[in-house]
Amino acid sequence: MSPTSALHTEAMKLAEDAWIERRGGNFSTYSELIRRAYAKERAAAESIARGEVLEPTRSVLLRSAASLALECGETREAERLVSVALSGEPPPEIAEELRDVAEQIRLQRHLDTRGMVLHPNQMQIALTGNAIGFGVAESGAFLQRIGDLERLIFRTAERKARKPFRERGRRSGHIAREVELFVVAPRAGSFTISLQLGTQQQLGLDGFGFAESVIGEFLDCMEAFQAKDVKTLSERIPDSAYLVNFVNLARNIAPDGEAVSGVAFSSGDHVRKREVLLTITRDAALHTPVVPASDQSSEQVVVQGILRYADAIQESENEIGLVDSHRRRHRVLVPPGLMDDIVRPLWDSEVTVVGVKKGNAIYLSEIKPLLALPPPEDEKTDV
Repeated sequence: MSPTSALHTEAMKLAEDAWIERRGGNFSTYSELIRRAYAKERAAAESIARGEVLEPTRSVLLRSAASLALECGETREAERLVSVALSGEPPPEIAEELRDVAEQIRLQRHLDTRGMVLHPNQMQIALTGNAIGFGVAESGAFLQRIGDLERLIFRTAERKARKPFRERGRRSGHIAREVELFVVAPRAGSFTISLQLGTQQQLGLDGFGFAESVIGEFLDCMEAFQAKDVKTLSERIPDSAYLVNFVNLARNIAPDGEAVSGVAFSSGDHVRKREVLLTITRDAALHTPVVPASDQSSEQVVVQGILRYADAIQESENEIGLVDSHRRRHRVLVPPGLMDDIVRPLWDSEVTVVGVKKGNAIYLSEIKPLLALPPPEDEKTDV
């Protein structure tokens, strides 16, 4: 084994050990191990960057070193490593991955707290993209995501509290007080804001409180969502209604690739700092399955129209109605987990409905504001 290969192997082993420690809550050990992994991977990358090493080995090592640098908070060094890699001739797929790392570097800069410490019940959210400027954002891009983020955090809190999925009705007053969302003053020089879960009296409390556990669970699930890790996400959210709800709300929060190209979250102090960068676009992200997909007599359909009414009287099935441009009414059945948080906010809006038609009804798989047709099926990954 060459010295470069040996360094890379050691780096990957240290990084794997570091991630195990992080999942176990041992943040100081994680920090030490990830820095050692970064030092070895950077040494491996720089040893070949100066030589005549063939692609893709050169760009792969540089990309890996840049990712570890980013995880260590060495933003400038990550930027340098990506630049070195792109200055060569990386294969197209590796070049695209390097550009993804460059986007993550941009998000990391937006997450800079500039010396301000996050309390255990606070996290930050940063947006980048064409609709985002320095300290300013297009209201639709921001407010829609904050609304869906609030819904997703509350659903996470209900799940952590072992509550059955609530298809309708009021939120629990106790949980609402524990994780009520407050927006803290934005950071200067970027569009980054802090979000606080719970009341002002909770700030500064030591220990692992309920709000902090909700933030941790939210970030764990978002990390799996970004990685399209269906297995981990399903293990963390075994209840199908909660899983469908999470995936659809997370897709609403995810970048659209144009107005918003990246969404980043961070939490914790300098010891327990945690960051999740959401760069996967809505269309490329996980999709929920269509209910009767195994039925041979069903067919997939895409219908566009105005969401005119909804029927939540019958407990056994949630039903919505769609009126298309020819004034035809379509009966659409909504699976558990979607009515309150996903469908109801779109009443009286022009929408695209994707689903499976069986008989005179469409079983809903996806509903979204009418902007564009959904991607082909081979570009989707089902949960």
